[in-house]
Amino acid sequence: MTEDLASRSVPARSPGTVAFADPGGVTSALSWSAPELTAGLAWSALTRTFAAEAAGLRSDQVKLHVNGEPVVDHESWPTTEADAAGPAAWLDRRHTFGPDDDRFVYARAVQEQDRTLFRAVVELLAPHLWRLGLPPGHVEVEVFHGAYRNTPGGIHREGCTNLHLVLAGRKSMHFWRGTDWVPAGTALREDVEPESELPEEYLPELDRRSVAEHGHALTATTGGGFFWRSGIWHVGETHEPSVALNIASYTRTLDVGAELLPLWGDRLHGEVPADWLADYREHVRSAGDDAALLARLTALGMRPAPPDAPGTAPPSGPRHVRRESSAPVLWSPAGPGRLTVAALGRTADFADGDVPRDWLEAVLTDRPTPHEVPRECERLARWLCAQRILEPVPDPIPEPMEAS
Repeated sequence: MTEDLASRSVPARSPGTVAFADPGGVTSALSWSAPELTAGLAWSALTRTFAAEAAGLRSDQVKLHVNGEPVVDHESWPTTEADAAGPAAWLDRRHTFGPDDDRFVYARAVQEQDRTLFRAVVELLAPHLWRLGLPPGHVEVEVFHGAYRNTPGGIHREGCTNLHLVLAGRKSMHFWRGTDWVPAGTALREDVEPESELPEEYLPELDRRSVAEHGHALTATTGGGFFWRSGIWHVGETHEPSVALNIASYTRTLDVGAELLPLWGDRLHGEVPADWLADYREHVRSAGDDAALLARLTALGMRPAPPDAPGTAPPSGPRHVRRESSAPVLWSPAGPGRLTVAALGRTADFADGDVPRDWLEAVLTDRPTPHEVPRECERLARWLCAQRILEPVPDPIPEPMEAS
């Protein structure tokens, strides 16, 4: 007798969920759940981003404002391993300001600093792309921490859709659409987004309370959040110290109705049709090859963090694997007898044929069930385990025979 593989078939990880209160709206409240996306993980990625900028490895990726004034002294930034323990540890180290000060701490592109955070965001967002569509610009993850009456810069709008998740605390987002509500003579400051120099607009002198009747506000606590489309005016407000994670998908326009590319099917999975891939190349204005496009697709337009320590390869001999991550896996012919496979922003080429294609469909579709690895798929299975898409299942151990 042998142990039943199915008895050990349920992965420990959960990909998370998002539920929109108004799925078709230009703004919406939402609820979400993702066990790996914690305030501690987001804060740690923020401190790494601050440390990278303080070391000159990044630029224009962080902001720290205290009582409305920018703080540019790197010694005051959250950059150390001790600071990464949490905002309280950082504030204990800084004696020039403290928990009673109005403070705003921000970092962008934090997904480059933490592979776990990057993967969790991909898993959370990917199931909604059939409805949200794919933006022509880049996608990045931002982290906001603080206790502030208004986002520095005041009411503003950018050319990106936003999925804003409250990880800790309580905060509100105030929204306005169009421009007919803006009082005549209001000062407008134009700016650009640092990465691609996409347009941004600010109303720095306009008190949100004076125009509140022309907009609406949504409030969320841990496990809640907000969604809004490109070009929607907004400003944040915290009601207590909070941590939030924002997924910004750049559309290259302030138009609320920005053109987003729909998927070829109802999910981001499997072989990518050649004609759709050509449309995607034009949509994102890419000069890269097909492998680069597939990598971008599986990273959902983000620059990924480098892989952590390699995943465990399946053991030798008879082997079984099961799906660990729900992140998209895509493939496309790479020439006669070759197949390019992509996952979490990385690609590799493998031998093409009915066996690897059928095995990919089976092992990626039936997530909880262990699958045997055919000889033709051994290298492919090892690579998918290294990306932590699959995980090995130990071979069943024969039960000892009773003495006769």
